[in-house]
Amino acid sequence: MQPSNEGDLPSLEILESRARVFLRRPEKRNRLGPTDLEAIMAHLAVVEADPSVRSLTIEADGPSWCSGYHLGALAEGQRARFGFGEVCDALAKVAVPTIAVIKGNVHGGGTDFALACDLRLASSGVVLAMPATRIGLQYYATGLERFVRRLGPSATKRIFLTGETIGTDELLNMGYLTEVVDAEELDSRVHELCGVISELAPDAVKLTKQAIDNLAGTDADLDKIQQNHVLTTRSADHREAMHAMREGRSPRFGES
Repeated sequence: MQPSNEGDLPSLEILESRARVFLRRPEKRNRLGPTDLEAIMAHLAVVEADPSVRSLTIEADGPSWCSGYHLGALAEGQRARFGFGEVCDALAKVAVPTIAVIKGNVHGGGTDFALACDLRLASSGVVLAMPATRIGLQYYATGLERFVRRLGPSATKRIFLTGETIGTDELLNMGYLTEVVDAEELDSRVHELCGVISELAPDAVKLTKQAIDNLAGTDADLDKIQQNHVLTTRSADHREAMHAMREGRSPRFGES
């Protein structure tokens, strides 16, 4: 299958046993808008339906691997067919092993988009920043659950409750990154890893991934957490953050 050719929409190609989704807005920090989310969901459906696919990589070029949902669309009240969290959840449920190939920095919802993959291979020097609380939001339920399940509460608090930029070494130590290699070696290492996966028994790999995910489950009250997320999307603090963004200034929280 050849890469799709639909403007700047994420593209898909399948070469032998490896499927590759490319984010194609480097000049916009590879942010994802409503149509991008639809394209990714369509690509995931193709991957799931193709028995030749043994691994899926999510890739992007540019200084930012992914900056999450397009905040301009959020500020303008645009509605997407799929929520950003829905796309991350769908990525997490893909049957074959998934790999985020991180060549640039990861911001906002991009942090969850990468975490939804089974493995995250990054080039040296990438950083992460999660600004949800800076714009008056509690993050959505399944995203927070994913962080806590995969990284633990301490690392999740470090990321969400400080909003600080976190460097490669700390991300590797906390388990956010699976492996860090020099930038010029990243593509060859990913190619090698996908080759290793392709030689494994496919049904056993899928069942083992499913079992691990089940064993890592929790009994969190996702409905309540999601309700609180929705409340923050309607809060005065979030409105102020969106106004400040449009006006190019710092938000003034708590002012009447």
